[in-house]
Amino acid sequence: MRVQKVVAFVVMSGIAGTAAIAADRVVPLSPSSKWQMDYAPSECRLVRSFGEDRDRTTLQLSRLDVSDVLEMALAGSHMPATDGDVPVSVSTSTVAHVPGMHARGFATAGGAPGSIRFRPDRDLPGALRSDVTADRPTMLGVSFARRYAVQLDMGPMKGALAALDACVDDLVTSWGLDPAEQRQRKSAPEPVNDPAGWFRPADYPVALNRGGSGGIVVLRLVVAADGSIKTCAVAKAGGDKAFEDLTCRLMTTRAQFRPAIDGSGRAIDSVWIRRINWQPGKPFVTAG
Repeated sequence: MRVQKVVAFVVMSGIAGTAAIAADRVVPLSPSSKWQMDYAPSECRLVRSFGEDRDRTTLQLSRLDVSDVLEMALAGSHMPATDGDVPVSVSTSTVAHVPGMHARGFATAGGAPGSIRFRPDRDLPGALRSDVTADRPTMLGVSFARRYAVQLDMGPMKGALAALDACVDDLVTSWGLDPAEQRQRKSAPEPVNDPAGWFRPADYPVALNRGGSGGIVVLRLVVAADGSIKTCAVAKAGGDKAFEDLTCRLMTTRAQFRPAIDGSGRAIDSVWIRRINWQPGKPFVTAG
């Protein structure tokens, strides 16, 4: 049985003094808390705060898949809001520019801190692990919209990343899969038919479509070695709950898969995770 340690992703105050300073002039923020490992039901989260008083911010690194993919978020006050995802510059001690990163900014509202939420990324964990390999403490730099810039003195990341990996192994075990086998997989499950056909405009709940309501469902499928779908679960969701059951029902009815393959070429059970974006007039299935 997994033991949950509940850690709130809460920031007492935010980054103010550094927000409008050019990245090369930002004073790095030192840690103001230890790393905390949150064993959430569907993902693993590393959380740590940096800075004091008006400079205080919180970093969250989360992972919910077998693949080494990280979602990152920063929280604090005075963070710039954006209309959608925009390019963001991210660096570590050994990687001057992590390619292809995008994020969306949310301003402080109703007493809640603002935040910058990054798209899931495959290159960010590689950059952090590069620092570990080089035996260098990580200095994480972020330059975002409206001249927002911050540097976080994260220190050596070997122990924190090892804790995250151990949590993911525990998570994978809870799905009925072997973590060691999953680490050796050569390829993940792949759709046989076009995902664009799994969700159709006619599937949209009439009442929600009429009101323009949308929602996001992060879906986790366990695909068996014969390509059949063993289980379907909602890993995360936002918006009307009507989308959650509907998404699993449509996936298990319409989706077809080739199974994952291990290093010896053998088909194995494995996991397939995607973000389904229920928005009127937009593609529903997002890229992995």
